[in-house]
Amino acid sequence: MKRLLTFTILALFFLASCSSDEGSVSAPEDLGTDAAEQPDYGPLPDVPTHRFELVEDQFIEDPDWVAPDVDGFVMEVTSPDGKPDQVGPLPDGACIPDCWRADGSEKECGDDSCGSICGYCSYGLQCVVDKCEELCVPQCAGKECGFDGCYGTCAPGCEDGFKCGEDFKCYPGCDHDANCLGKQCGPDGCGGSCGICGLGKICDNEEGMCVADPCAGIPVDKGKCVEGVLVECVNGQPKETICASVGPDYHCKYNAIDQKHECSAGCEPQCEWDDGSPKECGYDGCYGTCGTCTSGWLCKAGMCYPQPGGDCGWLTDAGDCFDNVLWYCAGGNLLLEDCNEEGLVCQFVPAVMKFRCQ
Repeated sequence: MKRLLTFTILALFFLASCSSDEGSVSAPEDLGTDAAEQPDYGPLPDVPTHRFELVEDQFIEDPDWVAPDVDGFVMEVTSPDGKPDQVGPLPDGACIPDCWRADGSEKECGDDSCGSICGYCSYGLQCVVDKCEELCVPQCAGKECGFDGCYGTCAPGCEDGFKCGEDFKCYPGCDHDANCLGKQCGPDGCGGSCGICGLGKICDNEEGMCVADPCAGIPVDKGKCVEGVLVECVNGQPKETICASVGPDYHCKYNAIDQKHECSAGCEPQCEWDDGSPKECGYDGCYGTCGTCTSGWLCKAGMCYPQPGGDCGWLTDAGDCFDNVLWYCAGGNLLLEDCNEEGLVCQFVPAVMKFRCQ
């Protein structure tokens, strides 16, 4: 920047000298035209070398020196790093943008002290003070501690002696590995779990071991009928009720309105097969049906079968198997995968706790 300023000033002195010094310039001998047509270049310039020395010495001795006023213009002197010596509003009403940090580096964005900004952030970024950073909204709803998903942690945080658990809550002496030593399942004391039991088993939380589920085979919240006996799962334990003991002409049957089995008087519906398994839909042999299928599903031989375009119903992303076809719900849509076409078997995979074609 110093050299540029020096050369600019020298050029101004050079032009001034050209207008005052005397001398003559002879016409070129032959440029392909007549001598009479050659332009008159005027007197030769005579610039003393001491002018260059004076200008250069003046700038070296005083780095804040400003060049002389030429036609009302004063050149602005800047520091070697390119940052102006004066920024912000000036006395004459002008304003020099302040887009430098304290360490001399340039700001990427933010206020420039002149009513504008130092730059724009590209799509997906936001201006944080004077830097462009990834757009992020902290996720701290229901959290006491832990990472907020952006650049910090959730308040208020854990006190001394407490640690942040997997559920973003504070726990005393939280140590997942130590608390789960020798356990298959159950709480880990850190807001998480020591493991999940497979199909047909439940966790004995006191022992931290997986044991056989006493309610295995009993439809949740629906119960089932076994030879006139209503079998339900109550508080994790099977409960049997002999319907004939409830009152005269009471039988175990399926209530299509409440979607569950119960002891009820009147005609004995035929809503179960010879093996005791219940019918999900179809005529009950009395005055109603054994159940209603999910919208869009097909009732066939007392069973509800999913159909393309139907509602998800009770199916989740874990899925289920129907005639070796995997049906599952994803994004609110009912999807299928025909395991027969792939030469595979539709079955439950404990490792992922989902049905898969394998």
